[in-house]
Amino acid sequence: MVFLEVRGLCKEFNGIQALDELDMSVRQGEIYGFLGPNGAGKTTTLRIIMGLVEVDRGKIRLEGEPITADRRRDIGYLPEDVSLYEKMTVQENLIFFSRLKGFDKDEGQRVMKALRIEGLGDRKVETLSKGYQQKVGLAQMLIGDPGLLILDEPTSGLDPSVRRWLKDMMKNLKRQGKTILFSSHVLGEVQEICDRVGIISKGSMLTEDVFEDLTNVLDLEDRITVLMKPLKSSFKYVSELEGVKRPRIEGEYIVFYCSGVHKIKALRNIFSRDYRVLDVKLHEPDLEEVFVKLTEDDR
Repeated sequence: MVFLEVRGLCKEFNGIQALDELDMSVRQGEIYGFLGPNGAGKTTTLRIIMGLVEVDRGKIRLEGEPITADRRRDIGYLPEDVSLYEKMTVQENLIFFSRLKGFDKDEGQRVMKALRIEGLGDRKVETLSKGYQQKVGLAQMLIGDPGLLILDEPTSGLDPSVRRWLKDMMKNLKRQGKTILFSSHVLGEVQEICDRVGIISKGSMLTEDVFEDLTNVLDLEDRITVLMKPLKSSFKYVSELEGVKRPRIEGEYIVFYCSGVHKIKALRNIFSRDYRVLDVKLHEPDLEEVFVKLTEDDR
């Protein structure tokens, strides 16, 4: 079931087309990764969904209904730069935001307990690291138990332990039935936790699909590394095999790219020759290769 639907979204800033007939569908209960080069329109799209930027043209539907101010109450939003009152304590911030959203002060306690950050309650925000401030921002996003969570570059500038905590928390929220849409430039983490990805370029959606289908459609090559002896003559042989692309030597290894039936034939030929094959490693295409291939016209 489509939970959030965006159709024909257009937005222009000072004569520059930021969004150009953008379409996007986020399914209920999934983690959807929103990818694109800097300036592609990701943040503009998220701000329009939240009603923070006025759209020129297009439609947004939440659970099949046109999105309104009341419907946006069921959306939790975490911007890239978390806005908190630095002179106030964490608890005071969450009480304020709870009341702003129409809930009593106990809602702040509930979200702190859910995220296991009760110990931060009496700390002033200005004393917290960026990682802890992001945790408080996540707590603010969860006030009211919203069904849709939107996060804009949530791991930007965080240390590895906080990034891991945030990714684990997103997986846990999905298990609780939440629908999550988040933008990111860290391709590895998107591939790690997302059910589907949407890749945007120049304000338009290039493609959205599960990762495996994207790699199949684009016919991406596997990267293969082989340790063979003697190196010089075996490299010449591998380089001339049908379907082998971009062969090179890295240290003691021969590295090349190959896809489909050519990969099978190349490996069969390598093992059938009178060379000493000491090690073979196959590396499947990752999301970065999909991203690069889809956006190569932008460079």
